Amino acid sequence: MPLQSKFDRSDVETELAQKYQQYVAENPKARRRDIAEVLNISEAALLDAQAGVQSIRLKNEVKEIIEALPTLGYVMTLMRNDNAVHERKGIYQNIKINGAMGLIIADDRKIDLRLFLSRWKHVFAIKESTNSGDRYSLQFFDGQGVAIQKIFLQPDSDVQAYEALLDLHTETDQTSPLVFSAVEEKPASTNTDKVDQKALIEDWSNITNVHQFMGLLKHHNVTREQAFKLVGKKYAEPFTPSKLEDVLNKASQGAIPIMCFVGNNGGIQIHTGVVNKIVTMGDWLNVLDPEFNLHLLMSGVASAWVVRKPTTDGNITSLELYDKNSDQIAQFFGQRTEGELENTQWKALAESVLA
Repeated sequence: MPLQSKFDRSDVETELAQKYQQYVAENPKARRRDIAEVLNISEAALLDAQAGVQSIRLKNEVKEIIEALPTLGYVMTLMRNDNAVHERKGIYQNIKINGAMGLIIADDRKIDLRLFLSRWKHVFAIKESTNSGDRYSLQFFDGQGVAIQKIFLQPDSDVQAYEALLDLHTETDQTSPLVFSAVEEKPASTNTDKVDQKALIEDWSNITNVHQFMGLLKHHNVTREQAFKLVGKKYAEPFTPSKLEDVLNKASQGAIPIMCFVGNNGGIQIHTGVVNKIVTMGDWLNVLDPEFNLHLLMSGVASAWVVRKPTTDGNITSLELYDKNSDQIAQFFGQRTEGELENTQWKALAESVLA
C-alpha cells in the first residue's frame, strides 16, 4: 500500500477536529500545543482526532520502535518543554535500552539523548500537509497526552524503512477512545527551613562527578533551586536571564563549543558543538543553524543560575534556566569529555553573566 494511502482516514470526521479547524481559521499562527490547551484537550487527543493532520496509532512497542530508528537514516528529532524547543538533525546510532532507561549517543554526537521510557505511553505516525509538501513523523506522548519526542523525516530519510516500521507496529484498534491519565502532582520536597544546610553544602563539596548531583538532591529531598539557594555563592548564583543572549552571541563569535540540554519528563536531548546564527524574534531567543535549532521563550524564564559542581576534573560550570514552577527549561555547559578539564573560555564566558 502506498505511504499516502496508509494515512487515509477520510471516514473520520470528529467534532474536535471541527473545533480545531475553526480555531486555526481565526488564529492561523497558533501552535497545536497551545490550541490543545485552549480547547482543554491533550495534544495527543488532537492528533488522534485527525485535527489538522492524518494520524495512525502505533502499538506501545517503544523499545522496538526506537531500536528501528537507525533504518530511517537522516532525520530531525525534536524534544521540548513549555518554554524551550530543541531540534537536532542526524542519524540514530548506538542505541542502548536497559529497562526504562535509554541512552543514544551517535558517533558524531548529533543525536544525543537520555530517555525515561516508563513515561512513554502513546505513539503515532503522522502525515501533515505543509507549504513544502507532505511531512511525515513519529510522535511519542506521555500518559497525559503531552508530547515527549517527535521525529521528522527529511528529504534524505529512508521512506521505505518508515513504511516498514508502520507495517510492523500499527495498532489494530484505531477507533476506541484513548484513555489519558490525570496530571501527576510533583512529589513534595522538604521545606527549605528544615533542610540540613550544613550537610547539603558538605555533600555538594564532595561531588566527584556531575552525575552524582541527582543523587544529592534525592538524598536531601530538595529541588534544584532549593539547593542553589542553600549552598550559597560558592556553588550557585542567580543572574539576569536576558544575559544569556550575550553568552550565545559571544560563544558564536569565539567559536566556543557548548552543550545545550533541553528535556521534559520523558527525556533529555543534547546538542554539542559550536552555535552560529543567534536570532531574537519577539519573546523567543533562537539558534538557527542548519542542523541545530533552539527556541527559548524568554518570557517564560523566571530565574537563571550560574551553577558550579566540583568533580575530580575540577569545577564544572553551567548556566541553567527555570520557569515559575521551578521546572528546568534548559542547561548550558562548555563542551567537554569526561576526564578533561573544563574549557577555560567557556568558564570565563559563563562567569561573565555575573559582572
